[in-house]
Amino acid sequence: MKKITLPAAILFLTLPCFSFFPFFHGARSLALGYSSLAFNYDVNALHLNPALLGSLAVPLGGYQYDSSSLDFRDISGRLAAARAFGLDDFAALAEKSREAVLAELNAAFSADSAINGFRMRGPGYAGKGYALSIATVDAAIVRPLDSPVLAKPVAEISNADIASLRVRFTGFHYSDYALAVAFPVSQGLAVGATLHYLKGRNTVFDAALSAAPLAGGADAAELLEAAWSDPGNGFSKFNFDLGAGIELGQHFKAGFVVKNAGDPVIATEAGELRLARRLVAGLVFRPDAQLGIYLDVDLAKGDLFHNGEEVQPFSLGVEKGLFQNKLFLRAGLLSDLAAKYFVGRKANVLYGFGCGFNLGNFLIDLALGLDPQGRVKNLGVSGFYAIR
Repeated sequence: MKKITLPAAILFLTLPCFSFFPFFHGARSLALGYSSLAFNYDVNALHLNPALLGSLAVPLGGYQYDSSSLDFRDISGRLAAARAFGLDDFAALAEKSREAVLAELNAAFSADSAINGFRMRGPGYAGKGYALSIATVDAAIVRPLDSPVLAKPVAEISNADIASLRVRFTGFHYSDYALAVAFPVSQGLAVGATLHYLKGRNTVFDAALSAAPLAGGADAAELLEAAWSDPGNGFSKFNFDLGAGIELGQHFKAGFVVKNAGDPVIATEAGELRLARRLVAGLVFRPDAQLGIYLDVDLAKGDLFHNGEEVQPFSLGVEKGLFQNKLFLRAGLLSDLAAKYFVGRKANVLYGFGCGFNLGNFLIDLALGLDPQGRVKNLGVSGFYAIR
């Protein structure tokens, strides 16, 4: 593994952080297209909007597992396809083979999104107006670094040029100790705050196409695991979120959250990594206790996915309760208002599907997230016990 080059390090200093950390919390949120900021009834209000804890009907505790492995442009597949031709002696390949290699590499290195994902698990407890949780988080992003080599004509590209290509691995392994409180301000208005203490390690390294972990043709999940499993430097950081919840008549509720309100910075081998401050608004329409339509949107654009382009996440979800709310069916999507394509195979869109079971004192939620090609990329499993 090679050391990070100075230009790459300088670029890294300018990037805000979003993909390194979980972007959905709990199976219910995943199934609803990563929405539900304006209405939530479990421990995940601590992450989604702490102001909602004031509306919690009964105390409950539980355990959950979330995972994500996103590779919208199949970067891992294209790198593996290029490797299959044999890159150690690129100049000796037949012309058509060299052209095929360059086509795969150009597609991978020019992708408008990186490989990113996380794995989070841990217990949590929530009572009326407060909540706490301890989560273990593995998170990573894998991105090919820009290079002028691939702009050359095929005949001018040498073995040394191919050997100079690098893929950046950035990984985190940490614990998130979180405590949230909520306070009523007036009739129909509540505010809340969540304090996070992050403690763990992070690592940054660049790898050549012929070096581990790329040499074996690893898929996206394997590359992400290689990033967050690599030994790194220790770090600790406090962070906090602020939230508000507002009742708008009988059927509508609104929520507002400032994520990463302190604009914290985490030191890495490549420099300082800034967690992007986000202002997110949510709205829910609940005509009755069985049906809910949820909408969440970032109120400002931001470089949240580390590709130099600003995005504006938009989430829409629907929840329907059946059999007196013993069973819930959920579906939703997450897309980008700033993108050229909002939905479809060319869009960076994710679809969520799931169900929930109300088994007396036990609440169980299951969810899957699919990419535009229909591949399962996200998983959420949540189990809670209500203390009545």
